[in-house]
Amino acid sequence: MSVYTRITRSQLDFFFDHYSLGTVIGFEGITNGIDNTNYFVETTQGSFVLTLFETLNIDELSHFIKLLTYLTNYHIPCPSPQLDKQAKTLRLLNDKPAAVFKRLSGVAIERPTLLQCSQIGFHLAELHDCTHDYDFLITSNVLNECTTLFHRINPKLTDIDRALINDELQFQTRHYPDNLPSGVIHADLFKDNVLFCDDKFSGILDFYSAYCGPLLLDIAITANDWCCDDGIINTEKMTVLLAAYETLRPLQSEEKQHWQTLLRIAALRFWLSRLEHQLYPREGEIIQQKDPLFFRKLLEQHRF
Repeated sequence: MSVYTRITRSQLDFFFDHYSLGTVIGFEGITNGIDNTNYFVETTQGSFVLTLFETLNIDELSHFIKLLTYLTNYHIPCPSPQLDKQAKTLRLLNDKPAAVFKRLSGVAIERPTLLQCSQIGFHLAELHDCTHDYDFLITSNVLNECTTLFHRINPKLTDIDRALINDELQFQTRHYPDNLPSGVIHADLFKDNVLFCDDKFSGILDFYSAYCGPLLLDIAITANDWCCDDGIINTEKMTVLLAAYETLRPLQSEEKQHWQTLLRIAALRFWLSRLEHQLYPREGEIIQQKDPLFFRKLLEQHRF
């Protein structure tokens, strides 16, 4: 959640005048993440997060805001959209769609324990179970995403990286399954999108990559980030994450069969997207860049 769009105190005061959330006391930019502009805002009534959406328009955002409202009503700890005085969740600020959310307690962790890996496995299954009947209209295909990203960055790749990506795409074209159980997936459940209070799970952030897709892909994306120590896969952490997940939603036989394939494409997907951010950086006041090599090395481990 980098800062691409700067706002002034007077703009913020005017914006919050349209809400019944108290008077602004202070605010600061949030440096985590890479897609939207976010500020912590303190008012006389509490702590909030103001998000300015850099790429999504209001029509696109409505799907995600409805999902967050649904999850909040089902007691899934996530950012709760706040209504303005006209009962709207989205307004314009600096010509960007913007929304206010109640700030969740807790902090992100950098090196999760086995207990925290177990908790995230369980709460991911809870998210999948809670939304199994939810009609989410956003869809995507991770293999198509990878192919599109590859074509976009191909001219700037080294020969070695290009060959590895080509080889993995050929493997995925032959083996990627198209009949796995699907539903709403977060698709970006990295450690910096989860909060803990005193070693206890307290919330999930950043649902703007969510779509209707294979549930196993969501587990693979999560496991790739949570179950690595210093770039090396920690099989014990992966085992406890999966075991906790399966206490609520046992994996089907075809999911177990394709687990390694999904781990590979999840690593490829984020290697490519991080390469894109590195090769074609966006301008902003506070920008966070994430290292693409992490997922390149992870992909190589999954391939052998």
